[in-house]
This record gives sequence, C-alpha cells and structure tokens, in this order.
Amino acid sequence: MRCVPLWMGSLSVSKASGRVAVDSNAVIAYREGNAEACRLIEEAEVLFMPVVVFGELLYGAMNSGRKEENERDVRDFVEQCVLVYTDESVAARYAALRCELKRLGRPTPENDIWIAAACMEVGAALMSRDDHFNGIENLRVVAWTQ
Repeated sequence: MRCVPLWMGSLSVSKASGRVAVDSNAVIAYREGNAEACRLIEEAEVLFMPVVVFGELLYGAMNSGRKEENERDVRDFVEQCVLVYTDESVAARYAALRCELKRLGRPTPENDIWIAAACMEVGAALMSRDDHFNGIENLRVVAWTQ
C-alpha cells in the first residue's frame, strides 16, 4: 500500500502540522503507505526537505534494484518540498550543534547533525523516527507509529 502521491493530491488538507521537514525514514514510510506518516506529511502547511535528506534518498534509489523507478519517485516527491540548502547560516548552526553534542558526550551521525541544523534554521519540526534527534535542544521532533 502507498499513499496517494503528493503530486496527485493536495498538501493543504488541514494545515494542522505547520512547518515540517522530512527525514529519509519519513519519506520511506510515506512511500510504504504508513497511514500516520501519510497524514502528517499531507497535513503539513509547508513541507521542507534538507538537501542532505535528498542526497540520502537519491543514494538509496541509485543503490536499489529499481534504480530508475525509485529515483523518479524521489524526484517527484522532492518537487512538492521546499529544499533547505546548506548555506552559511546552516553551517554555523551545524558547528554550534556539533560542539554542544560533543560537549554533552552524545555521538550523533554526521548527516543527522546537518539535518537538525537545517530544520532549526527554517524553524521546522523534523519528522523522523531516529531517537537521537529527541535530545537535541530547540529541535521539535514529530514521529509516527509503525
């Protein structure tokens, strides 16, 4: 089962979720048809995607057995998002966040620090099931049930 593709539906269903950024696992859950993930994405007022997430999704598509189909699906999905690029402001947030996580002794995957910094920069909640995001100060995390 899959959700109705965003490019065939409307993102303005209820606008209850506000500004939401997707992690790669959120996009995968959406593509797999997880009802709660679909609802959260479809209800977002503004849907962001950090460029690092776009890269992770493209890598997954290119490394899959259905490369062309999966890459096309990723590109179709990203067309419905506002890409958050890694600029000077995101880089400064990344550096400060990485220093803070190091000081706290909380190892976090490198890409995920960039993702958190991008979300913080645009003021968006991050839709992810990765637990290590939960302890990042000033980052709102939205999860869904399996």
